[in-house]
Amino acid sequence: MSRNKLYLAPSMGCCDLFDFKHQVEFIDKKADFLHIDIKDGNYVKTYSIGPDFMKTLKPVVKTPMDAHLMVKHPQWIIEECAKAGAAYITPHTDCIESDAFVTIHKILDLGCKAGIALNPSTSLETIRYYLPLLSKVTIMIVDAGYAGQEVIEQMYEKIQTLVQWRNDMKLDFLIEADGSMNADVYGPLYEAGADVVVLGPPALWNKDKDIEKAWNIMQKEVENALIHVSRK
Repeated sequence: MSRNKLYLAPSMGCCDLFDFKHQVEFIDKKADFLHIDIKDGNYVKTYSIGPDFMKTLKPVVKTPMDAHLMVKHPQWIIEECAKAGAAYITPHTDCIESDAFVTIHKILDLGCKAGIALNPSTSLETIRYYLPLLSKVTIMIVDAGYAGQEVIEQMYEKIQTLVQWRNDMKLDFLIEADGSMNADVYGPLYEAGADVVVLGPPALWNKDKDIEKAWNIMQKEVENALIHVSRK
């Protein structure tokens, strides 16, 4: 994939259930990834969709689905996510500390690409030794599971460091930013070196009740932000 743009990953659990079919079909034509947030009410204090949601989407979408596992014990759900059609499976690093290599190899053995997500307080050092196995690293720019937070600007530096590691180690994983996405952060994220941004309601659905108009507004915000910045 080209590093000269921001790839867009709408969080599909945010789709309007009363306009679901239309929104899924439209987003599938426009998005680069379909972000699937799976929350267990334990690792984060909210619940959400699960593998069955991806199983429903699988026959009708062509865009790769990424299962973001905000669950305390991701190992039990990995196989279900793979069977449901996930192209990427992305647990949080602090949930696989004791069996990171086993978990990542299980994801790969199931034919999926392995990702990892890091909360803001988690050091990049925790993933250094298994970075070569990963296809994507998700940098949370807010604490996972809490709506309405302000972006933690120190995460731009974290992304810059990860870009440097990627270059030094001659690796090719994607760097994704997730959390409180809005027009003010596309530019700094792109400049820091992010490849993918996850779009929630403030970034997309809240722009307009019509998903097509909302997408156009969001797309213009991204384009305008990128005009004024350059990669470091």
